[in-house]
Amino acid sequence: MAKYLYGASVQGIQQFIFQTNELKDIVGASELVEFICTKLFKEVVGNGWKEANQVISAAGNVKYIFEDRTECEKVVRNFPRQVMINAPGVTISQAVVELEDDFVKSINELEGKLRSQRNKPCKSITAGRLGIKRSPQTGLPITDMEKGVGYDSSTYAKRKHNKVIKLCQKSFGDDVDLKLSSIPFDVEKITGKNDWIAIIHADGNGLGKVVQKIGHHIEDFKQFSKELNKATIAAANDAFKKIKPENGWEKDIIPIRPIVLGGDDMTVIIRGELAIEYVTEFMKRFEQYSSVGDLSHILTKAGMTRLTACAGVAFIKSSYPFYYGYALAEQLCKYAKKKETATVISSLMFHKVQDSFVKSYEDIEQRELKTSNGNSFCFGPYYLNEGEEPNGYYTIGKLMSLCKELDEEKNEGIKTGIRQWLTLMHDDEGKAYQRVKRLKTLNEDKDSTSIIDALTEGREITKQEKAFSAYDVLTYHTILNQQTKEETR
Repeated sequence: MAKYLYGASVQGIQQFIFQTNELKDIVGASELVEFICTKLFKEVVGNGWKEANQVISAAGNVKYIFEDRTECEKVVRNFPRQVMINAPGVTISQAVVELEDDFVKSINELEGKLRSQRNKPCKSITAGRLGIKRSPQTGLPITDMEKGVGYDSSTYAKRKHNKVIKLCQKSFGDDVDLKLSSIPFDVEKITGKNDWIAIIHADGNGLGKVVQKIGHHIEDFKQFSKELNKATIAAANDAFKKIKPENGWEKDIIPIRPIVLGGDDMTVIIRGELAIEYVTEFMKRFEQYSSVGDLSHILTKAGMTRLTACAGVAFIKSSYPFYYGYALAEQLCKYAKKKETATVISSLMFHKVQDSFVKSYEDIEQRELKTSNGNSFCFGPYYLNEGEEPNGYYTIGKLMSLCKELDEEKNEGIKTGIRQWLTLMHDDEGKAYQRVKRLKTLNEDKDSTSIIDALTEGREITKQEKAFSAYDVLTYHTILNQQTKEETR
Protein backbone atom coordinates (compact mmCIF):
# COMPACT_ATOMS: atom_id res chain seq x y z
CA MET A 1 0.00 0.00 0.00
CA ALA A 2 1.30 3.44 -0.93
CA LYS A 3 2.27 5.91 1.76
CA TYR A 4 2.29 9.69 1.39
CA LEU A 5 4.75 12.24 2.77
CA TYR A 6 2.88 15.43 3.61
CA GLY A 7 4.63 18.75 4.18
CA ALA A 8 3.41 22.15 5.35
CA SER A 9 5.40 25.33 5.86
CA VAL A 10 4.25 28.54 7.56
CA GLN A 11 4.83 31.54 5.29
CA GLY A 12 6.03 34.93 6.47
CA ILE A 13 6.85 33.86 10.05
CA GLN A 14 9.09 36.86 10.74
CA GLN A 15 6.57 39.38 9.45
CA PHE A 16 3.87 37.73 11.57
CA ILE A 17 6.01 37.61 14.73
CA PHE A 18 7.50 41.12 14.45
CA GLN A 19 4.35 42.87 13.28
CA THR A 20 4.54 45.22 16.27
CA ASN A 21 7.08 46.19 18.95
CA GLU A 22 4.84 44.84 21.74
CA LEU A 23 6.82 42.08 23.45
CA LYS A 24 3.69 40.26 24.60
CA ASP A 25 2.46 40.08 20.99
CA ILE A 26 5.86 39.02 19.63
CA VAL A 27 6.15 36.13 22.07
CA GLY A 28 2.49 35.21 21.58
CA ALA A 29 3.04 35.05 17.81
CA SER A 30 6.01 32.72 18.29
CA GLU A 31 3.91 30.46 20.53
CA LEU A 32 1.12 30.54 17.97
CA VAL A 33 3.44 29.31 15.21
CA GLU A 34 4.50 26.41 17.44
CA PHE A 35 0.82 25.65 18.20
CA ILE A 36 0.05 25.46 14.46
CA CYS A 37 2.80 22.89 13.89
CA THR A 38 1.99 20.74 16.90
CA LYS A 39 -1.43 20.72 18.57
CA LEU A 40 -3.47 22.23 15.73
CA PHE A 41 -2.07 19.86 13.10
CA LYS A 42 -2.71 16.91 15.41
CA GLU A 43 -6.31 18.05 15.93
CA VAL A 44 -6.88 18.32 12.18
CA VAL A 45 -5.49 14.81 11.57
CA GLY A 46 -7.88 13.57 14.26
CA ASN A 47 -8.24 9.96 15.39
CA GLY A 48 -5.86 8.68 12.73
CA TRP A 49 -2.93 10.52 14.34
CA LYS A 50 0.16 8.37 15.01
CA GLU A 51 3.17 9.71 16.87
CA ALA A 52 5.41 7.32 14.94
CA ASN A 53 4.35 8.95 11.65
CA GLN A 54 5.43 12.43 12.71
CA VAL A 55 8.73 13.38 11.07
CA ILE A 56 9.09 17.09 11.92
CA SER A 57 6.84 19.38 13.89
CA ALA A 58 8.66 22.61 14.79
CA ALA A 59 9.86 26.04 13.65
CA GLY A 60 7.02 26.56 11.19
CA ASN A 61 7.44 23.19 9.48
CA VAL A 62 5.34 20.02 9.51
CA LYS A 63 6.22 16.71 7.87
CA TYR A 64 3.99 13.72 8.44
CA ILE A 65 3.49 10.30 6.82
CA PHE A 66 -0.05 9.33 5.87
CA GLU A 67 -0.85 5.68 5.32
CA ASP A 68 -4.27 6.47 3.88
CA ARG A 69 -4.85 8.70 0.86
CA THR A 70 -8.31 9.81 2.04
CA GLU A 71 -6.94 11.02 5.40
CA CYS A 72 -4.21 12.95 3.62
CA GLU A 73 -6.71 14.62 1.29
CA LYS A 74 -8.84 15.63 4.28
CA VAL A 75 -5.89 17.38 5.94
CA VAL A 76 -4.91 19.14 2.70
CA ARG A 77 -8.47 20.51 2.45
CA ASN A 78 -8.96 21.52 6.09
CA PHE A 79 -5.58 22.46 7.58
CA PRO A 80 -5.08 25.84 5.80
CA ARG A 81 -8.52 27.04 6.84
CA GLN A 82 -7.93 26.04 10.47
CA VAL A 83 -4.56 27.84 10.43
CA MET A 84 -6.13 31.07 9.15
CA ILE A 85 -8.98 30.85 11.71
CA ASN A 86 -6.70 30.17 14.70
CA ALA A 87 -3.85 32.43 13.57
CA PRO A 88 -5.24 35.26 11.42
CA GLY A 89 -2.50 36.70 9.27
CA VAL A 90 -0.71 33.38 8.78
CA THR A 91 -0.82 31.37 5.57
CA ILE A 92 0.78 28.03 4.81
CA SER A 93 2.18 26.17 1.83
CA GLN A 94 1.32 22.48 1.44
CA ALA A 95 2.66 19.66 -0.71
CA VAL A 96 2.38 15.87 -0.87
CA VAL A 97 4.58 13.23 -2.53
CA GLU A 98 4.37 9.47 -2.61
CA LEU A 99 6.87 8.08 -0.11
CA GLU A 100 9.71 6.11 -1.65
CA ASP A 101 12.24 3.78 -0.04
CA ASP A 102 14.89 6.50 -0.35
CA PHE A 103 13.65 9.06 2.18
CA VAL A 104 16.08 11.80 1.08
CA LYS A 105 14.75 11.59 -2.47
CA SER A 106 11.20 11.99 -1.15
CA ILE A 107 12.18 14.92 1.08
CA ASN A 108 13.93 16.72 -1.79
CA GLU A 109 10.91 16.27 -4.05
CA LEU A 110 8.61 17.52 -1.29
CA GLU A 111 10.77 20.62 -0.62
CA GLY A 112 10.78 21.43 -4.32
CA LYS A 113 7.00 21.38 -4.41
CA LEU A 114 6.77 23.49 -1.25
CA ARG A 115 9.03 26.14 -2.80
CA SER A 116 6.71 26.29 -5.80
CA GLN A 117 3.66 26.64 -3.57
CA ARG A 118 5.18 29.58 -1.70
CA ASN A 119 5.02 31.63 -4.89
CA LYS A 120 1.25 31.30 -5.06
CA PRO A 121 -0.48 34.14 -3.18
CA CYS A 122 -3.17 33.36 -0.64
CA LYS A 123 -6.00 35.77 0.06
CA SER A 124 -5.83 37.21 3.56
CA ILE A 125 -8.87 36.96 5.84
CA THR A 126 -7.69 39.96 7.89
CA ALA A 127 -8.56 42.53 5.21
CA GLY A 128 -11.47 44.83 6.06
CA ARG A 129 -13.59 47.56 4.55
CA LEU A 130 -12.51 51.20 4.61
CA GLY A 131 -15.15 52.24 7.12
CA ILE A 132 -14.03 49.78 9.82
CA LYS A 133 -12.09 51.01 12.85
CA ARG A 134 -8.52 49.79 12.76
CA SER A 135 -5.80 48.96 15.26
CA PRO A 136 -3.31 51.84 15.61
CA GLN A 137 -0.48 49.29 16.04
CA THR A 138 -1.08 47.11 12.98
CA GLY A 139 -3.56 48.98 10.79
CA LEU A 140 -5.79 45.88 10.66
CA PRO A 141 -9.56 45.94 11.38
CA ILE A 142 -10.50 45.70 15.07
CA THR A 143 -12.50 42.54 15.70
CA ASP A 144 -12.26 41.99 19.47
CA MET A 145 -12.53 44.15 22.57
CA GLU A 146 -10.92 43.47 25.94
CA LYS A 147 -11.09 45.85 28.90
CA GLY A 148 -12.13 48.66 26.59
CA VAL A 149 -9.19 48.12 24.20
CA GLY A 150 -9.76 47.02 20.61
CA TYR A 151 -7.60 44.39 18.94
CA ASP A 152 -7.39 43.07 15.41
CA SER A 153 -7.94 39.32 15.05
CA SER A 154 -4.24 38.57 14.58
CA THR A 155 -3.11 40.43 17.72
CA TYR A 156 -5.96 38.95 19.75
CA ALA A 157 -4.94 35.42 18.75
CA LYS A 158 -1.31 36.16 19.68
CA ARG A 159 -2.32 37.38 23.15
CA LYS A 160 -4.41 34.28 23.78
CA HIS A 161 -1.40 32.07 23.01
CA ASN A 162 1.14 34.08 24.99
CA LYS A 163 2.52 31.38 27.30
CA VAL A 164 5.37 33.53 28.60
CA ILE A 165 6.75 31.21 31.26
CA LYS A 166 6.83 28.19 28.93
CA LEU A 167 9.08 29.74 26.27
CA CYS A 168 11.37 31.40 28.83
CA GLN A 169 11.71 28.18 30.84
CA LYS A 170 12.66 26.33 27.67
CA SER A 171 15.29 28.95 26.84
CA PHE A 172 16.71 29.54 30.34
CA GLY A 173 16.55 25.98 31.72
CA ASP A 174 14.25 24.00 33.98
CA ASP A 175 16.49 24.65 36.98
CA VAL A 176 15.92 28.43 36.76
CA ASP A 177 13.29 29.63 39.26
CA LEU A 178 11.20 31.84 36.99
CA LYS A 179 8.69 34.38 38.19
CA LEU A 180 6.24 36.21 35.95
CA SER A 181 7.39 39.49 37.52
CA SER A 182 10.96 38.81 36.28
CA ILE A 183 9.94 38.68 32.62
CA PRO A 184 9.88 42.06 30.82
CA PHE A 185 6.69 42.98 28.95
CA ASP A 186 8.01 46.43 28.04
CA VAL A 187 11.11 46.70 25.86
CA GLU A 188 12.33 49.59 28.04
CA LYS A 189 12.78 47.05 30.86
CA ILE A 190 15.34 45.21 28.72
CA THR A 191 17.61 48.22 28.29
CA GLY A 192 20.39 48.99 30.75
CA LYS A 193 22.62 52.05 31.04
CA ASN A 194 21.85 52.96 27.42
CA ASP A 195 19.03 52.36 24.94
CA TRP A 196 20.80 49.76 22.82
CA ILE A 197 19.20 46.34 22.53
CA ALA A 198 20.10 43.51 20.18
CA ILE A 199 18.20 41.04 18.07
CA ILE A 200 20.20 37.84 17.66
CA HIS A 201 19.47 35.24 15.02
CA ALA A 202 21.58 32.07 14.92
CA ASP A 203 21.29 28.79 13.09
CA GLY A 204 23.33 25.70 12.34
CA ASN A 205 25.64 25.12 9.38
CA GLY A 206 25.84 22.19 6.99
CA LEU A 207 22.57 20.51 7.99
CA GLY A 208 21.75 19.78 4.35
CA LYS A 209 24.96 17.78 4.07
CA VAL A 210 24.01 15.72 7.12
CA VAL A 211 20.51 15.00 5.80
CA GLN A 212 21.89 13.96 2.41
CA LYS A 213 24.28 11.50 4.10
CA ILE A 214 22.13 9.99 6.87
CA GLY A 215 18.56 10.82 5.86
CA HIS A 216 17.99 7.97 3.42
CA HIS A 217 16.25 6.11 6.23
CA ILE A 218 13.39 7.81 8.01
CA GLU A 219 14.33 6.67 11.52
CA ASP A 220 17.81 8.22 11.19
CA PHE A 221 16.24 11.46 9.97
CA LYS A 222 13.79 11.59 12.87
CA GLN A 223 16.51 10.81 15.42
CA PHE A 224 18.74 13.53 13.98
CA SER A 225 15.94 16.13 14.21
CA LYS A 226 15.22 15.16 17.82
CA GLU A 227 18.85 15.28 18.97
CA LEU A 228 19.52 18.53 17.11
CA ASN A 229 16.61 20.19 18.91
CA LYS A 230 17.96 19.00 22.28
CA ALA A 231 21.44 20.36 21.53
CA THR A 232 20.05 23.78 20.54
CA ILE A 233 17.97 24.09 23.72
CA ALA A 234 20.87 22.94 25.92
CA ALA A 235 23.17 25.51 24.27
CA ALA A 236 20.65 28.29 24.93
CA ASN A 237 20.36 27.22 28.58
CA ASP A 238 24.13 27.43 29.02
CA ALA A 239 24.29 30.80 27.26
CA PHE A 240 21.77 32.17 29.74
CA LYS A 241 23.77 30.85 32.70
CA LYS A 242 26.95 32.40 31.26
CA ILE A 243 25.59 35.95 31.40
CA LYS A 244 23.47 35.58 34.55
CA PRO A 245 25.01 37.79 37.29
CA GLU A 246 25.86 36.16 40.62
CA ASN A 247 23.87 38.74 42.58
CA GLY A 248 20.84 38.64 40.32
CA TRP A 249 19.48 41.01 37.69
CA GLU A 250 18.81 44.69 38.24
CA LYS A 251 15.32 45.11 39.73
CA ASP A 252 14.92 41.31 39.26
CA ILE A 253 14.08 41.82 35.57
CA ILE A 254 15.71 39.37 33.14
CA PRO A 255 16.79 41.49 30.12
CA ILE A 256 16.22 38.71 27.59
CA ARG A 257 13.12 37.67 25.68
CA PRO A 258 13.44 34.43 23.70
CA ILE A 259 11.47 34.49 20.45
CA VAL A 260 12.33 31.26 18.61
CA LEU A 261 14.15 28.21 19.95
CA GLY A 262 13.95 24.89 18.18
CA GLY A 263 15.54 22.76 15.49
CA ASP A 264 18.79 24.61 14.77
CA ASP A 265 17.26 28.11 15.11
CA MET A 266 17.62 30.58 17.97
CA THR A 267 16.27 34.13 18.03
CA VAL A 268 16.25 36.42 21.08
CA ILE A 269 15.83 40.07 21.97
CA ILE A 270 18.46 40.98 24.56
CA ARG A 271 20.15 43.93 26.26
CA GLY A 272 22.83 45.22 23.90
CA GLU A 273 25.84 44.85 26.16
CA LEU A 274 25.04 41.15 26.79
CA ALA A 275 24.50 40.11 23.17
CA ILE A 276 27.97 39.12 21.95
CA GLU A 277 28.84 37.21 25.13
CA TYR A 278 25.48 35.40 25.03
CA VAL A 279 25.66 34.30 21.40
CA THR A 280 29.34 33.36 21.68
CA GLU A 281 28.53 30.96 24.50
CA PHE A 282 25.56 29.62 22.52
CA MET A 283 27.73 28.78 19.51
CA LYS A 284 30.44 27.28 21.73
CA ARG A 285 27.96 25.02 23.53
CA PHE A 286 26.16 24.13 20.30
CA GLU A 287 29.43 22.79 18.94
CA GLN A 288 30.09 20.94 22.20
CA TYR A 289 26.69 19.26 22.47
CA SER A 290 26.74 18.20 18.84
CA SER A 291 30.08 16.45 19.36
CA VAL A 292 28.90 14.06 22.09
CA GLY A 293 26.18 11.46 22.67
CA ASP A 294 23.64 10.26 20.11
CA LEU A 295 24.03 13.32 17.90
CA SER A 296 27.76 12.66 17.61
CA HIS A 297 27.09 9.09 16.49
CA ILE A 298 24.71 10.34 13.80
CA LEU A 299 27.21 12.93 12.57
CA THR A 300 29.94 10.29 12.35
CA LYS A 301 27.86 8.55 9.68
CA ALA A 302 27.94 11.81 7.72
CA GLY A 303 31.73 12.09 8.12
CA MET A 304 31.48 14.98 10.59
CA THR A 305 32.73 15.41 14.14
CA ARG A 306 30.47 18.27 15.19
CA LEU A 307 28.04 20.92 13.97
CA THR A 308 28.86 24.61 13.80
CA ALA A 309 26.61 27.67 13.87
CA CYS A 310 26.65 31.24 12.57
CA ALA A 311 24.88 34.25 14.01
CA GLY A 312 23.82 37.77 13.13
CA VAL A 313 23.52 40.47 15.79
CA ALA A 314 21.59 43.65 14.96
CA PHE A 315 22.09 46.41 17.54
CA ILE A 316 19.10 48.75 17.47
CA LYS A 317 17.56 51.42 19.68
CA SER A 318 14.66 50.16 21.77
CA SER A 319 12.24 52.30 19.74
CA TYR A 320 13.40 50.92 16.38
CA PRO A 321 10.96 48.58 14.53
CA PHE A 322 11.75 45.00 15.50
CA TYR A 323 10.83 43.67 12.07
CA TYR A 324 13.66 45.61 10.38
CA GLY A 325 16.02 44.66 13.20
CA TYR A 326 15.26 40.97 12.74
CA ALA A 327 15.59 41.20 8.96
CA LEU A 328 19.05 42.72 9.43
CA ALA A 329 20.07 40.04 11.96
CA GLU A 330 19.04 37.34 9.48
CA GLN A 331 21.05 39.00 6.69
CA LEU A 332 24.08 39.30 8.96
CA CYS A 333 23.81 35.60 9.80
CA LYS A 334 23.76 34.71 6.10
CA TYR A 335 26.74 37.04 5.54
CA ALA A 336 28.71 35.16 8.20
CA LYS A 337 28.04 31.88 6.36
CA LYS A 338 29.30 33.27 3.03
CA LYS A 339 33.01 33.22 3.83
CA GLU A 340 34.49 30.60 1.55
CA THR A 341 36.32 28.00 3.60
CA ALA A 342 36.41 24.22 3.26
CA THR A 343 33.62 24.00 5.83
CA VAL A 344 31.47 26.74 7.33
CA ILE A 345 33.06 27.74 10.65
CA SER A 346 31.20 29.15 13.65
CA SER A 347 31.27 32.92 13.36
CA LEU A 348 29.15 36.04 13.77
CA MET A 349 28.50 39.37 12.12
CA PHE A 350 27.13 42.43 13.88
CA HIS A 351 26.04 45.94 12.99
CA LYS A 352 24.76 48.93 14.94
CA VAL A 353 21.88 50.61 13.11
CA GLN A 354 22.48 54.34 12.69
CA ASP A 355 19.85 55.09 10.04
CA SER A 356 16.11 55.45 10.49
CA PHE A 357 15.50 52.85 7.77
CA VAL A 358 17.49 49.84 6.61
CA LYS A 359 17.07 48.26 3.18
CA SER A 360 19.72 45.55 3.27
CA TYR A 361 23.14 44.92 4.74
CA GLU A 362 24.69 45.19 1.25
CA ASP A 363 23.16 48.68 1.03
CA ILE A 364 24.53 49.59 4.47
CA GLU A 365 27.96 48.33 3.46
CA GLN A 366 28.04 50.51 0.35
CA ARG A 367 26.63 53.67 1.98
CA GLU A 368 28.25 53.61 5.42
CA LEU A 369 31.20 51.24 5.42
CA LYS A 370 33.07 52.15 2.24
CA THR A 371 35.65 54.91 1.78
CA SER A 372 35.98 56.96 -1.39
CA ASN A 373 38.95 54.78 -2.41
CA GLY A 374 37.00 51.54 -2.00
CA ASN A 375 38.45 50.51 1.37
CA SER A 376 36.01 48.96 3.82
CA PHE A 377 35.10 49.08 7.51
CA CYS A 378 33.20 45.80 7.18
CA PHE A 379 35.83 43.64 8.90
CA GLY A 380 33.84 40.56 9.93
CA PRO A 381 32.89 37.81 10.26
CA TYR A 382 34.42 37.21 13.68
CA TYR A 383 35.27 33.58 14.36
CA LEU A 384 34.54 31.52 17.45
CA ASN A 385 37.64 29.34 17.77
CA GLU A 386 41.21 30.59 17.69
CA GLY A 387 43.20 28.91 14.94
CA GLU A 388 40.17 28.43 12.69
CA GLU A 389 39.89 32.02 11.49
CA PRO A 390 41.04 32.67 7.91
CA ASN A 391 44.20 34.73 7.44
CA GLY A 392 43.72 38.35 8.46
CA TYR A 393 40.39 37.84 10.23
CA TYR A 394 39.84 38.18 13.99
CA THR A 395 38.23 35.89 16.52
CA ILE A 396 35.41 37.06 18.77
CA GLY A 397 37.89 36.86 21.64
CA LYS A 398 40.23 39.26 19.80
CA LEU A 399 37.34 41.71 19.29
CA MET A 400 36.54 41.61 22.99
CA SER A 401 40.17 42.00 24.07
CA LEU A 402 40.64 45.08 21.84
CA CYS A 403 37.61 46.70 23.49
CA LYS A 404 39.13 46.03 26.91
CA GLU A 405 42.50 47.43 25.84
CA LEU A 406 40.84 50.69 24.82
CA ASP A 407 39.72 51.14 28.43
CA GLU A 408 43.23 50.87 29.83
CA GLU A 409 44.55 54.12 31.32
CA LYS A 410 47.61 54.15 29.06
CA ASN A 411 45.33 54.13 26.01
CA GLU A 412 43.35 57.19 27.08
CA GLY A 413 42.94 59.42 24.06
CA ILE A 414 43.41 56.68 21.46
CA LYS A 415 39.64 56.34 21.00
CA THR A 416 39.40 60.01 20.00
CA GLY A 417 42.36 59.68 17.65
CA ILE A 418 40.89 56.59 15.98
CA ARG A 419 37.51 58.31 15.52
CA GLN A 420 39.28 61.22 13.83
CA TRP A 421 41.11 58.74 11.61
CA LEU A 422 37.80 57.08 10.62
CA THR A 423 36.34 60.46 9.61
CA LEU A 424 39.41 61.34 7.57
CA MET A 425 39.34 57.93 5.83
CA HIS A 426 35.99 58.89 4.31
CA ASP A 427 37.21 62.34 3.22
CA ASP A 428 40.95 62.20 2.58
CA GLU A 429 42.91 58.98 3.10
CA GLY A 430 46.22 60.81 2.79
CA LYS A 431 45.41 62.95 5.81
CA ALA A 432 44.09 59.86 7.58
CA TYR A 433 47.44 58.09 7.34
CA GLN A 434 49.20 61.23 8.57
CA ARG A 435 46.83 61.26 11.55
CA VAL A 436 47.49 57.63 12.46
CA LYS A 437 51.25 58.16 12.11
CA ARG A 438 51.00 61.12 14.50
CA LEU A 439 48.86 59.00 16.88
CA LYS A 440 51.56 56.32 17.01
CA THR A 441 54.25 58.91 17.71
CA LEU A 442 52.26 60.35 20.62
CA ASN A 443 51.76 56.89 22.14
CA GLU A 444 55.02 55.07 21.36
CA ASP A 445 56.38 55.52 24.89
CA LYS A 446 53.18 53.95 26.33
CA ASP A 447 53.58 50.69 24.39
CA SER A 448 50.22 51.38 22.75
CA THR A 449 51.19 51.13 19.09
CA SER A 450 50.06 47.48 18.89
CA ILE A 451 46.41 48.35 19.45
CA ILE A 452 46.64 51.22 16.94
CA ASP A 453 48.07 48.78 14.39
CA ALA A 454 45.34 46.22 15.13
CA LEU A 455 42.69 48.87 14.42
CA THR A 456 44.23 50.60 11.41
CA GLU A 457 46.60 48.29 9.52
CA GLY A 458 43.76 46.40 7.83
CA ARG A 459 43.25 43.10 6.07
CA GLU A 460 43.86 42.89 2.33
CA ILE A 461 40.72 42.39 0.23
CA THR A 462 42.36 43.03 -3.14
CA LYS A 463 45.71 44.54 -4.09
CA GLN A 464 44.11 47.99 -3.97
CA GLU A 465 41.57 47.56 -1.16
CA LYS A 466 41.68 46.78 2.55
CA ALA A 467 39.21 46.16 5.37
CA PHE A 468 39.79 47.79 8.78
CA SER A 469 38.58 46.67 12.23
CA ALA A 470 38.48 50.13 13.86
CA TYR A 471 34.82 50.83 13.10
CA ASP A 472 33.61 47.49 14.54
CA VAL A 473 35.75 47.76 17.67
CA LEU A 474 34.62 51.31 18.47
CA THR A 475 31.00 50.32 17.75
CA TYR A 476 31.12 47.40 20.16
CA HIS A 477 32.99 49.51 22.72
CA THR A 478 30.16 52.06 22.58
CA ILE A 479 27.51 49.36 23.10
CA LEU A 480 29.40 48.09 26.16
CA ASN A 481 30.28 51.41 27.77
CA GLN A 482 28.04 54.25 26.60
CA GLN A 483 25.87 55.55 29.43
CA THR A 484 22.83 57.66 28.60
CA LYS A 485 20.69 56.72 31.61
CA GLU A 486 21.21 56.73 35.35
CA GLU A 487 22.19 53.33 36.75
CA THR A 488 19.69 51.97 39.23
CA ARG A 489 19.27 48.70 41.02
